[in-house]
Amino acid sequence: MSDTELQESTEKLEKKPKGGRQKRRPAEEQRRALLDAATQMLLTSGPDGISLRKLAKEAGLTTMAIYTQYGGKDGVLHALYEEAFLRLALKQEAVSNEGDPLNWLRQLGRAYRAFAIENPAYFALMIRITEPQAADNARTDPQQPTPAREIAAQRSFQSLLAAITACQETDILRTDVSTQEIADALWAVVNGLTSLEMAGYYATVEDAESRFALTAGILIEGFYSKNFRALAEHNLES
Repeated sequence: MSDTELQESTEKLEKKPKGGRQKRRPAEEQRRALLDAATQMLLTSGPDGISLRKLAKEAGLTTMAIYTQYGGKDGVLHALYEEAFLRLALKQEAVSNEGDPLNWLRQLGRAYRAFAIENPAYFALMIRITEPQAADNARTDPQQPTPAREIAAQRSFQSLLAAITACQETDILRTDVSTQEIADALWAVVNGLTSLEMAGYYATVEDAESRFALTAGILIEGFYSKNFRALAEHNLES
């Protein structure tokens, strides 16, 4: 046997698990495989089309392993929600917060739209938590937690609050309106515009981009402080 053949034979023996049993993958690798498989199911069939049996097969796991880690389908969907908001947070945190805080705020809106375009399945899942409910008791019980109310606690929402705060501290945006109120308005509009685009409302990408810039821009201008508005108008007249 040549040296090359001997080395290849040794490597095969080292890679082969003892006792002929398959080597167990690390937990993080299993999690990624599971979420990747679930994401593909979201793309093809939506959240209702997720089957734990098919999911286990696609991810190379057992159904019992999924139940052990996530407790069932609801747990998998919750993990996907968290993954969606994590990806959105990372996208927004990649936006530079140095220099002009107003530009930072505008770029966060564009980052939200870019996230949706790049992650359509995750975005569709996020949209589901803001859909109207047939029997919604939350309106009569403001203390009752709902998935939609948890959005404001997400890491991605904190970037929006930080940018608005920076604009208020530099007298760009009004301070007689709370940071949370401005954030709610901006989130609702950006989310709505993006949802329309992802649903195919606009004929072209160019149409979607121009409507987004126009509508989001007008909303932000509506929150300009008196001093900043006067300065902006002066610059337009000059």
